[in-house]
Amino acid sequence: MKQVKFFLVALMAVVMGMSVTSCMNGDDNHNVTMTVPVKYNYSSFLMCDGTTKLVPTTELGLLDGIMYIISCQYDQSQVSANSNSIPVTLLSTPLCIDPKGDESLSTTKTKPTNPLYTLDKQQSSLVYYDKNTIVLTMPYWVKVTNSSVEESELKKHSFCLSYNPDEIESNATKLNLYISHRVEDGEESVTRSNFTYAYRAYSISLALYQFKEKTGKLPQYLVLKAETNSSKDELKDENGETSVEYQYAFTE
Repeated sequence: MKQVKFFLVALMAVVMGMSVTSCMNGDDNHNVTMTVPVKYNYSSFLMCDGTTKLVPTTELGLLDGIMYIISCQYDQSQVSANSNSIPVTLLSTPLCIDPKGDESLSTTKTKPTNPLYTLDKQQSSLVYYDKNTIVLTMPYWVKVTNSSVEESELKKHSFCLSYNPDEIESNATKLNLYISHRVEDGEESVTRSNFTYAYRAYSISLALYQFKEKTGKLPQYLVLKAETNSSKDELKDENGETSVEYQYAFTE
C-alpha cells in the first residue's frame, strides 16, 4: 500500500522517539542531524531537558504554536559538553504539533467517526517531552489527490484525547487514554485508501493529578486505546478497539 509522505520522511524517526545521526566521514565532518519534539521559545526551541536551547542560525520569525517537531543539524565540534545553547541549521519548516481546538485532554470521550490505521508500535508511537506532555504519532486513513494530500483533507481530521476518572481504582497502576478519530465530511462521500501520520503533543497533567489523588502515586503505564482498522476506513462492528501499553517514564 502506498504511504502518503506529506512531510519529511525523517519525521518517521519520531516513531522510535528521537533520531540522532552523526556523520563522521573524516576529521573535518562533525555534523549531527536530529529530528526531535521541542517547545517554541521565541527565537529558539527548548528541548525536553528544559534547559538546552536549539537556536536556528537563520531568522526563525514569529511562530503561532507551542510544540513543534523539527529536523535540524549542528556541528558538534562547535558545542561544548556543558553548553545550554546549540546553534542549528533547520532542514525543513518546523511542524506544529499542538492539539486543535477540541482535541485537548478531556474527561468526556468523544465518539469516533473513523478508525485509526493502527496502534502497532512499528507504525505508531508515544514519546515523552516531559512528565506532563506526551507526543503521539498516529497513522490514519486519508484521501489522496494527484499523489498528494490536500490541506482541505487534513483539516477534516481531528484526534481527541480523553480519560475516565471513574475508571481509576485505588490500586490502579495503569492510566487509560482514549484517542477518538473524527472526520468532518458533511454530506460528501469520500474514499480513503491511503494513510499518513498525525503528530500531536498532549498535556496529560490533569489525568496524572487525578490518578495520584486516587492511588497515591503516579501510574506505571499509560495505555492508549482507539478504534483501529488497517483494512479499510470504516469502524468495525465489533472488536474494533485496540490498545497498546507504554511504560510511564517518570517517578516522584
